[in-house]
Amino acid sequence: MIPMTQEIPVVNRITELSDCRDKWTFDAQYGCWCLEDVLYTQKADVPKFQRLSIFVPEAYLNADGTPNPLGRCGRYTGATVPVVFENNSAGYMQMPHTWLGGPRSYAEQYLRHGLIYVTCGCRGRESRDAQGQPVGKAPITLVDLKTAIRFLRHNRAALPGDWSRIISVGWSAGGAMSSLLGVTGDYPAYDGYLEAAGAFMDESDAVFAAQIYCPIIDLEHADLAYEWMFHADKTCEDSPAGPAETMTPFKEALSAELSVRYADYVNALGLRHPRTGEPLTLYDGGRSGPFYDYLMDCLGDSATDYLSRLERGLLPAAYSVKDYLCGRYTYEAPAPKPNAPKELHHAGPGIGLAPDAPARRPGLGELMSRPPKGVPFREMKPEMERRQGADKRDWLIWDGQRATITDLDTYVLKHRRRMKPCTSFDKLTCDSGENEEFGTAQADFAFQPHHRGGDRRVAQRLPGGGGAL
Repeated sequence: MIPMTQEIPVVNRITELSDCRDKWTFDAQYGCWCLEDVLYTQKADVPKFQRLSIFVPEAYLNADGTPNPLGRCGRYTGATVPVVFENNSAGYMQMPHTWLGGPRSYAEQYLRHGLIYVTCGCRGRESRDAQGQPVGKAPITLVDLKTAIRFLRHNRAALPGDWSRIISVGWSAGGAMSSLLGVTGDYPAYDGYLEAAGAFMDESDAVFAAQIYCPIIDLEHADLAYEWMFHADKTCEDSPAGPAETMTPFKEALSAELSVRYADYVNALGLRHPRTGEPLTLYDGGRSGPFYDYLMDCLGDSATDYLSRLERGLLPAAYSVKDYLCGRYTYEAPAPKPNAPKELHHAGPGIGLAPDAPARRPGLGELMSRPPKGVPFREMKPEMERRQGADKRDWLIWDGQRATITDLDTYVLKHRRRMKPCTSFDKLTCDSGENEEFGTAQADFAFQPHHRGGDRRVAQRLPGGGGAL
């Protein structure tokens, strides 16, 4: 039996889903069978976030809860249909599984194409067990997802679907988890963690494919990459990454140092152009060379796609391409906080909560959790305002066929502004989400810094040892 330490809905009291055949419910709106609130381990430290839900197109399941291998939905049968495994990880925080029509749920698009959809919650950087001990530091989020995949494979006989074809999906921190699921399948270094988490050690956690959106990866060099990208921008907005600020002389010098070090890092990778095979390297401190040209081509491809669809009327926009380029339009954006400098609110809204938020403030996982039956979900929506579009003609060129972005620094300063301070991931103040993710039971916030030598060298070059950070 699974010990319950929290009053939360759990559909299974044992690990065998064959015992839950009478627990499936049918959702007429989405045309699918639902097995929700499944606890995927008998050793759950934080049961609320160690659950998943399974959604199956109607044809693949009989009314008695048994699989129908011959049932067909489009190109798939109940025996051949792949399984979409979407993790809900965000900001490395503990996160719940989602529900049909709930926030961060993309079930509908997958079900519409006849795919089985699984949504999975996980522990995160702030997770604590019943004794108040941290139980969610790296690599626990990944371990939970691997544990869930092994649990599902253990129950393959009770479920429709081809469980050799699991497709991992995630974005942002979840994109990182999806990346890692794609490259660490059955890797023995995780065995000790998996055993401690209650995983089925005779099952595989390898996935067939991974969909990866906006992944936060290569954290070892992320500070270098961020400064290379945003070095020209000396201000950042108030965001979950930290308060709004203008760089001190120390941070300006450190940003320049890290930017140059990123160019050295790229040049040592041996990257090649995917079509021509040309070596991708950076010249002149990082603002020329084949790597730079390739990035600008990719940005141009994205702009071309947007402007082409805008010109063909395929976007829900009430303005023309010419109006867009000239800034003759308005758009909706989150309103600045009342006491923040308005000009610093220039990047997009973040997803996480500030790591130094008061303890009484609920985390994102709590805010995104499904309320009890009969209680409506209160979605977090920032106050919005209408803003005037900006003239883009000094950095974005459109000839009717192809878009060209003139240079990266102008693009950053005029359009894609800095959101994070310097340093951005392994912060100088050691209080970022990444710092908390790599903490320990002894030190809640920690990291393996890649830039600290640069910090010291910059401080030694500046008068007074660098002054304020």
